[in-house]
Amino acid sequence: MHISFRGGLHIIGCVAASLFLVSCENTNDQDPDPIEAAPLSQATSVEPSDSDATNDLESEIQESSDASETEGEDAQIANGIESQALRFGANIEKVPEKKEWKLSKNERVLTLTEGSRVAYLDGVKVFLDIPFEEIEGAFALSSSDERILLEAVFGGHNRIDTEVSTVVIDPGHGGSQDGTKNETLGIYEKEMTLDVSLRLKTHLEEAGFKVILTRYEDRHVSLDDRPAMANGAKADLFVSVHFNAAINKKASGLETYMLTPAAMPSSSDTEVDGDGKEYAGNQFDLENFDLSFRIQDSLLSRLGREDRGVRKARFRVLKPLNCPGVLAECGFISNEQEGLLVSTAGYRERVAQSLADAIIAYSNARKARSDS
Repeated sequence: MHISFRGGLHIIGCVAASLFLVSCENTNDQDPDPIEAAPLSQATSVEPSDSDATNDLESEIQESSDASETEGEDAQIANGIESQALRFGANIEKVPEKKEWKLSKNERVLTLTEGSRVAYLDGVKVFLDIPFEEIEGAFALSSSDERILLEAVFGGHNRIDTEVSTVVIDPGHGGSQDGTKNETLGIYEKEMTLDVSLRLKTHLEEAGFKVILTRYEDRHVSLDDRPAMANGAKADLFVSVHFNAAINKKASGLETYMLTPAAMPSSSDTEVDGDGKEYAGNQFDLENFDLSFRIQDSLLSRLGREDRGVRKARFRVLKPLNCPGVLAECGFISNEQEGLLVSTAGYRERVAQSLADAIIAYSNARKARSDS
């Protein structure tokens, strides 16, 4: 979806931009519709508000997972969250007054709320595939959330243990595809994503990575060609850079997307909408989660904006990848304060540094596994 805002051109002084860059208040207003990483004609999904994810719980259903789970998985879930924690050697604590369960191991803490699809990992919001609900008398994570979330956080098996060498950076939109825009501020998403991507390229090359961009100038690149470039280059990582917008101009914050696991609903849905098959990118579900979490955590730490969570969607640029890949939404151009921040070189440099920090940390973790 592309949203434009028309009005008279305002001249924004450097002093105002600098003040916003130092300190801006977050907003907790209702979440907006998402900005798809696709042209308008291909944007079809509608993102729920965070309140939908946490409060409208009775509408959450599990038809797809019920159909796909094996008898062994059913028995595994029936054992409850205590047994799931035990399988990964994690400590578990129930907080009845908050209806929360806390799993911890090696200084990492996962907080689950009964009946909710929203969890917190080390303080960062993450969306579960299925709400954390009572099944056969015991609260438990779905088999998909156990396989990906618990394994990625508390496990250590089934992980890639080769070093990261080649990284493909995908500046969203370009050419005739402006992406989101704020005409009052005179900023276009396609220009902001390219600027951040070029800055990120510099940081990663200084760290020793080979970096390829899907575009180096203002030109159109199809959604299918972008992952094809990564596959053709035998990339080790793919990161698509975007900025957000919404009809609700108070909406702000950061969110990072991974590819939705097979047979699971995306974060914007409560059931699989007919596109639940397994894609090439799903072979990296654990790595996709690890990378998306690191990016979200890094963006939040350096930028201090609202946490909109690690989410899941079936974006076209993520489906055919032969390597781990994520899509990062680095702020709302439509928000008056955040749009002003995005328009400054200082903010975009901090976004690039955040992405570089996360990619380097992820690469170091892979290297540590290869050395062990």
